[in-house]
Order: sequence, then structure tokens, then C-alpha cells
Amino acid sequence: MSVLLLTKLTLSPLLIGLASLAGRRWGPNVAGMLGGLPIVAGPLVVVLWLTQGEHYAAQVALSSPAGVWGNVAYMLGVGYASAYLRWPGAILAGWGAYLLMAFGVYGLGLAESRWVAVLVVAGLWLAATRLLPKPRAAPPAATLPRSELLVRILAAACLVFGLSTASPLLGPALTGVFAGAPVAATVIPAFTYANAGRDALLLALRGFLTGLMGFAVFFLVLAETIAPLGWWALLVSALAGGAVGWLATLWARRSA
Repeated sequence: MSVLLLTKLTLSPLLIGLASLAGRRWGPNVAGMLGGLPIVAGPLVVVLWLTQGEHYAAQVALSSPAGVWGNVAYMLGVGYASAYLRWPGAILAGWGAYLLMAFGVYGLGLAESRWVAVLVVAGLWLAATRLLPKPRAAPPAATLPRSELLVRILAAACLVFGLSTASPLLGPALTGVFAGAPVAATVIPAFTYANAGRDALLLALRGFLTGLMGFAVFFLVLAETIAPLGWWALLVSALAGGAVGWLATLWARRSA
């Protein structure tokens, strides 16, 4: 088993499990925000840096923010479909929207466009505060039995394995676009919707959208600083992305 796959199969599901625990303590909005941060794509880029070199990692980082447009389509797809469908149908509708948008960005040659990458931050804010349906009532207090936590981690590992199997065929541009594939945004919203209802789901989706603002900023900063700063670029990018994701989540909650 490759180092890349081993890292993704262990670290990413573990971080999704930690985000789920945070949701039990602070609610689905915080779980979504943490899930939107690069908890899957961050380790991926680090391992690619170690195995493929700095230039390859920089190409992936440059393409990753543009791929977030697929996540915007995914969150909105799940949010609107959940008004008519139970969780399996809503998640499948979201994935359909994600794939259409992700391949559209790549097919139009926009995967490495800095303007498309920068504009996604504004797109995420618009989706979180204006386009996503709003909850009708406060959701019930979150519960997370140990058995469900283990199922979430296993589901995340299976999803990561499936996506990783296809990644050797993609190349750096498509790898970047799909680095932000909605792994956490499949696992956490699916269980949230099934166990706590649509209002809790919508709060989680809003958290994902604002957390993804931090994801986009992380990779925008990394793409520009990886050459001059080397490994220090990871620290600078993580601080910038984390700050943006957290502040955006707070502002979105106040404007809701």
C-alpha cells in the first residue's frame, strides 16, 4: 500500500471523526465548518509534495480552489434536494451536481485560473448567506453514539479509498480539482440528516460552505508561497485558511 493511500485512509477519516465529535459538543454548524477545512486535501498535498516533488504539489494547490466550485454545487444540490428526498437521494443529487461542475471547470480549461479560484471565495459566501435554504427551527441537541462514530469513520475510509483508486488516472490538474471532493460533506451531512432532520442538515451545510472559504484561502496562499517559503508555506497557509474559515462561520451565523 502506498504512503499516500495509507495516509489518506487513516488521517482523513480520523479528522472527520474529530469533526463529528465537535458537532456533538458545539452543533452541526461547527461540525460542517471543520469538515469544510482541508482535512482531507491538506494531508493529500503534503504526501504529494513528499512523493512527487514541490512543483507537482504547487500545481495541485493551484487547481484545488477552482475545484471548490463543485462543492458549492454539491451543498446547494443537497440542500434543495433534501426538501423532497431522504438522505440517500439528497446525497446522490449533490454528487451529481458536484461532478457536473467539477468536470465543467476542468473541461473549460479553468482548473488553474487564479481568477476562478479567487472568485470561489465570494461564491461560497453568497451560497452560505443567500442561496442555501434556511432552517425553519433550531434542531434538537446532537447525539453521537460510539457505534455511529465508528460507522462514520469507516464510511469515510471507504469513500477515500474509492476516490484514491481513480486518482492515478487524473494528473495534477484534475487531482487538484478533485482534492476537495466532498468526502466529509458526504459522511457528516448524511448522518446528520438521517438522525437529526433537515434543519440540522442545513446548518451543517452552511458550516461546510464557510469552512470551504478557509479551504480555498489555504490553497490560494499555498500555491503562491510554496516556492519562496518551502515547508513554512504550510504553516502560513494553515493559519490564513483557519482564520478565514472560522471568521466566515461566525459572520454567517450572525447574518442568518
